[in-house]
Amino acid sequence: MTREASEKGIGAALKRLWSHTSPPSSREIKLNNDTGLLKLVACLAMLSDHMGKMIFPNAWRPVFTGEIARMIATSNIMRMVGRLAFPLFAYCAAVGVIKTRNVWKYALRLLLMGILVHPLYQEAMGHVQLGAFNWAADFWRVDRIYSHYYTANLNIFFSLALGVLITGSAREKKYFLIPILAALTWILRGRLDYGYKGFTLIALFYAFIDRPVASLLAVVPYMLWWCSPALFDSFTLRATTQLYAMGSLLLIYIPVKKRRVVLPKWFFYGFYPAHLLLILLLQVL
Repeated sequence: MTREASEKGIGAALKRLWSHTSPPSSREIKLNNDTGLLKLVACLAMLSDHMGKMIFPNAWRPVFTGEIARMIATSNIMRMVGRLAFPLFAYCAAVGVIKTRNVWKYALRLLLMGILVHPLYQEAMGHVQLGAFNWAADFWRVDRIYSHYYTANLNIFFSLALGVLITGSAREKKYFLIPILAALTWILRGRLDYGYKGFTLIALFYAFIDRPVASLLAVVPYMLWWCSPALFDSFTLRATTQLYAMGSLLLIYIPVKKRRVVLPKWFFYGFYPAHLLLILLLQVL
């Protein structure tokens, strides 16, 4: 096969994926259907987390004493509130896979957004030195942009995109993609926000979204293991601050059947860079 024919074949395959539509999944969502409310809470929790890290690192910190202090880690209150964000985003991503007509477009939107906002994320969150990259001189140097911004921590959009691709592959019965994507997630585990644990949570929400009891029996132990592996090794609670993420389950498992908070489709895609710009401006003022 010639290179031209190969490129045409790849292009045709990508075009088919992009134009492919299928009815939303027939599975009934028996957990919280009000994803507008959940996304709003998740965005505010994320803002609290990032502001607590970059702007208010000395915000009030709860102080536990005695045995509780040995069992449960604390951080400043804004970062503790921030632990609610990812499980809510993970659940909303699982709902999105159920409802979307094209999981590939959905994943691509997340991935493209992750790529576009990543330099802003790296600068605002202190992963690279503020203003160190010379955009005026090197805006056209893709290699320098990549080496400066994309070789370390990756923002949450990459994690959500991989989670959507894995669960979407299951929905579309493209099972051969799942081990490939899972292997990619494992390779990137040190760079992805929440790593393989994040996409596993999305997969669990997706797998049991129509079975609340089974979902609780799968998700609660998984999240307890995430925050305190010692609980399952030696039956000793030594929880990280990820323990506070358990609070998100109180919202996720409320069986709300109708959406009461309606947000624009692109709300999260706009809120994310806007909150990073706010943090960046507050750092330089």
